Amino acid sequence: MKSIGDDVQIPLREMAKRIQINRCIHPSCPHPQVAWSQNPLHALTSPSIKASLWGPPEQITLSMIKSDIFDRRMANPTPLTIQEIREGAYSKANEGFSDIEPTGSTRPKYGTLDPRGGRREPYAAFRAYPFPCQKPVGQIIVKCADLSGLPQPTMTQHCDTGMVSSAIGGEGTSLRLDYLLCMKRNIIAVRTDFKGLSVPLSFRLYRHKDQGHRVYMNAEGTEFKPRHERQVVYQPRNSDQPAEYYNYEAEAEWNGPIAPPENGGEGRFFWIKQCLPAEKTFPDGFEYVMMGLVSGKGTASIHEEFGHSLGTQPYAAAGAERHEKDYMYIREAQGAAVTATLTAQAAGNATLYVAVVTSNDAADILAEAKRQLLAAEEDGFEALCAENADWYGGLYDKRENGRVFYPGEAHYEEEITNLFYSWFCKHSGGVRTDSRRFEASASYATVETDAQLWHGLPCYNEPFYTSMVVRGREDALDMWGHLVENWLPAARMNANEVYGLPGMLLVHGYLPPVKPDRYVHSNSSMELCLETGAQVLKVLWDIWDYGVDEALLRRTLYPALRDLAVFYAAYIERQEDGLFHIVPAVEAECWGVQPNFEYNKDTISAICMFRWTFRRAAELADYLGMDQDLKPGWLEAADNLPPYPMVETEEGPIFAGVSGIRPRWQKGCHPWYVGIYPTTLADEIHLDSSRQMKDIMLRTARLVPASSNKPVFVLLGECKDTFPSTNGHTKPIESYKQLCLAINDDPERVINSRSGRIHLFSAVPDWAEISFSRFQARGGFLVSASKNADGVGLVTIEARRTLPCYVMNPWPGHPVHIVENTSGHLIDHTIDRSNNECVVFDAEAGKAYQLSMALR
Repeated sequence: MKSIGDDVQIPLREMAKRIQINRCIHPSCPHPQVAWSQNPLHALTSPSIKASLWGPPEQITLSMIKSDIFDRRMANPTPLTIQEIREGAYSKANEGFSDIEPTGSTRPKYGTLDPRGGRREPYAAFRAYPFPCQKPVGQIIVKCADLSGLPQPTMTQHCDTGMVSSAIGGEGTSLRLDYLLCMKRNIIAVRTDFKGLSVPLSFRLYRHKDQGHRVYMNAEGTEFKPRHERQVVYQPRNSDQPAEYYNYEAEAEWNGPIAPPENGGEGRFFWIKQCLPAEKTFPDGFEYVMMGLVSGKGTASIHEEFGHSLGTQPYAAAGAERHEKDYMYIREAQGAAVTATLTAQAAGNATLYVAVVTSNDAADILAEAKRQLLAAEEDGFEALCAENADWYGGLYDKRENGRVFYPGEAHYEEEITNLFYSWFCKHSGGVRTDSRRFEASASYATVETDAQLWHGLPCYNEPFYTSMVVRGREDALDMWGHLVENWLPAARMNANEVYGLPGMLLVHGYLPPVKPDRYVHSNSSMELCLETGAQVLKVLWDIWDYGVDEALLRRTLYPALRDLAVFYAAYIERQEDGLFHIVPAVEAECWGVQPNFEYNKDTISAICMFRWTFRRAAELADYLGMDQDLKPGWLEAADNLPPYPMVETEEGPIFAGVSGIRPRWQKGCHPWYVGIYPTTLADEIHLDSSRQMKDIMLRTARLVPASSNKPVFVLLGECKDTFPSTNGHTKPIESYKQLCLAINDDPERVINSRSGRIHLFSAVPDWAEISFSRFQARGGFLVSASKNADGVGLVTIEARRTLPCYVMNPWPGHPVHIVENTSGHLIDHTIDRSNNECVVFDAEAGKAYQLSMALR
């Protein structure tokens, strides 16, 4: 097998020209996959727009959302303090109270405990209203009556440009459509080529009158829901006492329906314009326009309408049934349409250019949209396509670092389709968001609903992104740095206002794209998942630790990590056993607040992430020469937190979320189990841990079979020849195509440095002949290596910091030869045999080292 750097395969940008993604255009559902699905193959995306292509042949429709188009209205409840939470938990009115079922889902109970007895949620507005919420842009419809009744078409997406093509009809009557979501501008281009038409082709822009208000009002927007149908604010302990329901009337001044969309036309331009309500971020209201321009032979007449059934009506497909109520409201609603119809011609071609411009982009959105459209028309479809090819080519060139090489071509499709969507992360919702620019989205935000799941906002309690950084894809994670930078002042206010403590606290929740003048609260119980801030900062830590982003470290990571450590140190309490306890602490999306905090003490997730925070803050304080007065306290706290809670099973001990409760998992429970965090987040139980600790973690991952437990088996090197499984049904890895899928899912199969020691090919089949180029390891090392059936070949390590390098001997039992590439000098090293054979040498920033097995 050829060594790293040899021309073993074609460049990725060339490989991409061979790969296409094919999928069927659903006739009636704009969101045909399961609602929770995070598979991006179902969506068309650009940096700010996520779209879906759907509809019958005679009315192919593109629906979309844009990352800054939000109804930003919010209620402003008085924050619930930790003192009030404690009063409710220790109230005699709640003694003996339990609303946890002995079996069934572990999802948390509503709200926190009220001193009167029962539960109260001061942040009920988050459930009571459908806002703040991401909103649909509207529909772009290509209408061709001659195609009615033809078979449903497929679409083909080209991975070198992102262009989507679909051909409908046959020799007599046909229409070819090419869609392009531009990656460098907010332009959608639709190129058509048609023949044999008896009815002129037309292009329609459409937006229904928003129906979000129907969550809490009647269709006309004149009355609020009957009281018993409203969101509960207070649920008494005793069922014979009256519940309290949300008081919409008190907020009637600002909580009404959204104004209907407007249509318009001027010369060749035609548009739909929507104004969203005024609020603190955009006190004059937030506007956007979807404006079209038709270019091609002949002219287009423009017609404006407002009424029913002017757009493509959505119906839920199997797996997306939870959206049917929203779709029903949309089908019943009126809407605004504007249609450009080509002059009568049976054959020809035309291109529609559409710009989506918001108040975020320009003060005069109509003028800006016209400017963008004229520029796009002047450049033309082919130039826009070339622009996209350049954008994707740059992405593929960047991904040459972090590339895995396999024999043959069987893996090309799996590799390129993975890379095609590698420029964003799942929490950003298929786009690139920047909270500083009032942008947000989520994987579950859909293109054609007015009341989004979880408001179309990302949740921050499961950011597991180390493997992306290992593969050098931290450019897709920049939303996390923006989030911390933007919300840090408000998080400091949150620590003081809610807890009366110094530092900062970024908690579980859904921070909307609004002016961050104060923290936004959405769930009083889940905000006690105190490890959430550390989980978010772990993303930034990995970008620093693996990727050596010094600017991020100084600008954002350390100021936030320092303040989080300050808060954690003030929050913990030393008790009679000499240990620092964390009370209250809620297990993520399980159990909720209970009387006397019975299930809310020393969760495993809080313990491991508090300790991670203390140690990483101390490490960075040393690196930066700062806060030496705080460091001893952080290290003392890290060394004196409680042991991890465990429970005994028939097979041996497993990690529990909280002490005394045997964890369980079933359909409907939260799919991320906190008992595995010491491996997947805190990097405490790893390949170099004791056999006992690894066995406990592996047993935990298997006996509490949440689907997100799978990486544990890879990180502990237990599934070299199989895909990881939590249900006992393992699937073997028997081909390079399968191996490519497995490594795309878990890049740390080929390099795992969670312990600080570099392990090569720890979860790769012995038969595999593969190599990888410039994966990132802890300490900022870039590592390249190859292997075949006989073992590891050449290893190259590039240092970007000056510090010792620890790498497990790729040739156990054999001496190692280390050469500095530029000088050719032999480098001294030692062998640490305390835990197998670890090669240790002093690496110098800017130098590369070649490791090989020395001849005896």
